[in-house]
Amino acid sequence: MMWEMMLREFGRHKLRTVLTMLGVMIGIFLVTSVSSFSEGIMYYVNEQITKTSGLVIVMERTPGPGFNALMSEIDEELVDEIENVPGVDRVAPILITNVDGVTITGTDPESEDIMRGVSIEVGDGRDLEPGKNELVIGHNYAERHDYGVGYTIELKEKEYEIVGILMESGDSDIDNAVHMALLDLQELAGKEGEISMIMVKPLSPADADFIEQAINDEFDDIAAASDKSIMNSVNEMLSQLNLMTFALGSIAALISGIVIMNVMIISVRERRRQIGTMKAVGATNKQVLLSTLVEAVTISVTGAVVGVLLSFGGAAYLNMVLLQPIALVTPRLIAQGILFAAFIGIVSGILPARQAAKLSPIEALRYE
Repeated sequence: MMWEMMLREFGRHKLRTVLTMLGVMIGIFLVTSVSSFSEGIMYYVNEQITKTSGLVIVMERTPGPGFNALMSEIDEELVDEIENVPGVDRVAPILITNVDGVTITGTDPESEDIMRGVSIEVGDGRDLEPGKNELVIGHNYAERHDYGVGYTIELKEKEYEIVGILMESGDSDIDNAVHMALLDLQELAGKEGEISMIMVKPLSPADADFIEQAINDEFDDIAAASDKSIMNSVNEMLSQLNLMTFALGSIAALISGIVIMNVMIISVRERRRQIGTMKAVGATNKQVLLSTLVEAVTISVTGAVVGVLLSFGGAAYLNMVLLQPIALVTPRLIAQGILFAAFIGIVSGILPARQAAKLSPIEALRYE
């Protein structure tokens, strides 16, 4: 009976119901879309830290927070100085630059294992040999462009032969990468004696913090970061983003709650005779209260479900604008959005539900 009455009420006031759901839908859509950015960053950082766990990354010191490998410029002479820092086992000088629209990573072949991970091997062909204008490409990059071993790519009017294709790793950065010997890339890009970053492998993972501190204290133009300090920086940034999301969610909750409360108060007044009939035939105050609350929660949760579905499109749009898959709608975000909407529905439905439960059957049946 409760569900039949609720569906009948929704059918009688379709436009009002849809507009009420619209408020919740917009609020949940905004909150989930913004939160997807935070979720995606955390997922991406965790993935990168897993790959570089125990390593120390050195880039050009910048005034703002964070690192940008494409913008970083380091004198290659610093490599020997970094290698002499106590606790350092090996270093991998790396140049990352864009040539004719292709982002290319250059490193010494003997230090490839530090950069790409010891478990990622060349699946087809062979590895790089310096001075021979060769490329090794990722599995996905090869499939996307239909390249194979022996194919050539023209860069700045020079032919570069693909001599190897990496095994599929499941890591998007590696699977979509284009690798070249460091000296070849420096010559191609006109950046002789310049690199973008240095990846430092400590003698022991426990030495990473000491090496980071030593480099930051000794050098003025470069900055070092271990996986621990990178995670701390990311958490600090995400805490600010989460604060903004909380503020946005609070505003959305307040507006949506007021709208639902007004609609439910009007609905209770319009159905006074119906509520009186229910109580006259034996419905208890608790049943009437529950019926009104369920109606408010149903409106709110239905709007939230639509908002969550739309947030997938919002996340896709953010990824398209940022040119990389940063925004991510996770199951946790979906559950949070729906539970948040249910909370809004309960809070905004309490007052109308109490009013409905307190109605006297006799007075309600007299209502015209």
